[in-house]
Amino acid sequence: MAHDVVTSPELPPALGPYSPVVRVGELLFLSAQTGVDPATGSVPEAGGFEAECRQAFANLEQALRASGSDLRHVVKTMILYADLADLPVVNKVYAETFPTDPPARTAAIVGLAGDRRIAVDGVAALPDGT
Repeated sequence: MAHDVVTSPELPPALGPYSPVVRVGELLFLSAQTGVDPATGSVPEAGGFEAECRQAFANLEQALRASGSDLRHVVKTMILYADLADLPVVNKVYAETFPTDPPARTAAIVGLAGDRRIAVDGVAALPDGT
């Protein structure tokens, strides 16, 4: 099955040699989004891990919108984060991001490049008729 790289000026920029979003049929595969604010190129200065976490989910949402989908169509996520002590914040932000029928999820403690503390990727469907 063929795949297409999704391009849009609204996509958060890739920080390496990869495609931010790839479309295969009616599915979108989104590369991990960190908590870097695209406007500043750095993590939010105030708010600690929660602000970085919220920015990562905001970047995921922006990538979805730029690709013709939205958070309601996410079917799977993977959350990579650096410190197990941050799991309550991850769960809080996840529950706020997906308040009903949350997608399937994998989470793992890892070391992230650039001292980032969270990265979130996802698989989403395109809305019907897209």
